[in-house]
Amino acid sequence: MKVTDETDNDTMATDTRSYLRISGRVTSPLVLGIEQLRAMDILDLENRPMICGSGEPKGQIGNCRGILLADIINRAKVVVTDHNDTKKMYVIAASDDGYKAVFSWQEIFNSPNGDSIVVLFEKNGNPLYEEGDEVDLLSARDHLSGPRYVKRLKNIEIVMVD
Repeated sequence: MKVTDETDNDTMATDTRSYLRISGRVTSPLVLGIEQLRAMDILDLENRPMICGSGEPKGQIGNCRGILLADIINRAKVVVTDHNDTKKMYVIAASDDGYKAVFSWQEIFNSPNGDSIVVLFEKNGNPLYEEGDEVDLLSARDHLSGPRYVKRLKNIEIVMVD
């Protein structure tokens, strides 16, 4: 299993696979490929409705497999210097097209919602995308699941409010 950091950019530049990057308030950015993600603890989610921010139903998500966002963040070395730092942190999940969803640190690690914020890699037994190495993010307990559904997730950024 290979985990890279920013010093491995030459390899990534010639590599056509997709990677998920964890950046921001970490000691060193962490880059994970689909094989590293598949080697983590897998969560199975049953089919559930996709509902737009307007409340309009958009169909079903399907039976999905993925990894808890919290487990991925825990792989990175998040910088916490004070007991209260995590109370001021939030996480930005961003796609390759600039779409972003925001989660508070406490929501991910200190509430039932964190048990259902999942980085998906498989739907109905198949990869999410033809390439087979891209992932989405779903906050499965949101009443309106569409607004924080991030397609083709590329970056997880840890941020702290001043």
